Parts: sequence; C-alpha cells; structure tokens
Amino acid sequence: MLNRIAILVLACASSPYDRTVAAIRSTWGGRSVRGVDIYYLYGKPHDEPARRLLSRYVGGSLPEVADDAICQLGDVLIAGCADHLRQQEDCILRKRLIAFAHLAAEDRYDLLYSVCAASYVDQQELVRYAGSLTPRRMMAGAIGIDATRSAPYVSGASTILSVDIARQLGSHRRAIIDGNAFGFRDDVTIGHWIATRVSGLPLATFLSDIDLRQPMTSEHVFVRYPQGTVSYVMARAEEHRPVPNAFHYHFHSERAGDMLQFHQRYFT
Repeated sequence: MLNRIAILVLACASSPYDRTVAAIRSTWGGRSVRGVDIYYLYGKPHDEPARRLLSRYVGGSLPEVADDAICQLGDVLIAGCADHLRQQEDCILRKRLIAFAHLAAEDRYDLLYSVCAASYVDQQELVRYAGSLTPRRMMAGAIGIDATRSAPYVSGASTILSVDIARQLGSHRRAIIDGNAFGFRDDVTIGHWIATRVSGLPLATFLSDIDLRQPMTSEHVFVRYPQGTVSYVMARAEEHRPVPNAFHYHFHSERAGDMLQFHQRYFT
C-alpha cells in the first residue's frame, strides 16, 4: 500500500541553514515522487537578510503571522514563532508542533516525515520503507535516551510519525510547550510527552526497555529503525556513499557542498 507522506524540512532563513536548504531544493527536494509532498518550515524571520531570503521563496512580501498560527505559501510554511533559537530557545519545538497540527488537520497524509535542514532524503527508499508501516500510533527512527536519563526520544534529525500521533502532538502543543523541561531539545520534549501521555507503559519500564534493547511494542509507540538514517556529520567526503535500506543521510550543517557532491555522484 502506498502511504501518503508529507516531508517536513525544518528550515531556517539564517546561515548556515539557508545554504543547506538551497542544497536540498536543488537536489532531492527538486524531485517529484508519487505520494510524497515536501514542505519547508520556517518561523518568523528576525532580520532583513532573513526576510529577503524567505521573500524569494514565497515570491513576494511576507505575511504577518500571529503567534501560534501558521501560513502556507506553496511549499513554504511560516509558523508563528521565532525562526532561530537565538531569538527563542524552544522555537524548533514550536515550529514542529504548529506544523504537525496544520498538516494533520485534513485527510491528506498517512505519515509525516520530519527532518532537519542538513538532511539528504532518498525519497524512493523512504516510500519503500513507509509501505511496510501500519500508519497508526507510531513514531519511527533512531531511538535513544537523553543525557539526564529521564526521557526517551526518536532522533529529531529523522522522525516518521503516523498522522494520528502528529495530530495529538499538534492539538496538545500548548501543554507540551508549557511543560517543556528540555529547552531546545525538541525531540526529547516530544519523546517524553509520548512516553508519559500516550504510551501505556510506566516511564521506568519504557527507559529500561530501550537500555536492554527489548522489542518495541504498540504500547511504546516508538518503532526502532536506526538503519534508516546514516550520519555523515563527522565523516570525510570520500566516505559518503549510499547505504542499503537507508533513506536519510545527515550532513554537517556547515558543509552544504557535501550534500551536493553526494547527489551528483550517486543520484543523478
């Protein structure tokens, strides 16, 4: 079965993410794949250079976006929060939760795939893996426990969510934001909320199961799929190559050229 997928790129109109988003748009983001739509998620730009850059993508002047609201202009989403964590520490959390609510509001998608702005996505491999998922009550990706040992999470660099979970996160965003004890670590905040509000398991059991690499069940909500993502953040360029079963490649945010070269070598 072909699941309908919305890819949500966590964008930013400031350096270095302006360059990585441009690299995405000129590589994998420029390809059309059946069943997949791509969106670029921003907050409200905080200075004139950021406003000029975002204006180019929307083809005109920027709209006024109220706090906690969202405006869609083509494939660009502008959330009612800051665009950069220098202006608002938890803006990544706010951006994603507001966008989850927007994209899950109608019966358009089965899955939302949230990735960071330094990501290369093999859309065909993503579609193949997504076809193996039952799109209900699940978050898939690389699973971990935060540094405080108090919260499980699915890595925010690459997270697949069923639309019902995305809808829950979006509709409860005020409570999630108000209860955020993890600062800018949006994936940890989201993971903790899922573990304590959606999962039917005690938090201690949830954490222990991850530590002991026990199977993830429907009660965990999390689906462990670490082979879906490959980190090339610290790898040398000559080591960058496709990996079987991977659909996400994470590059260093300061080296957008690595993503371009990866695409030119293997995906053109």
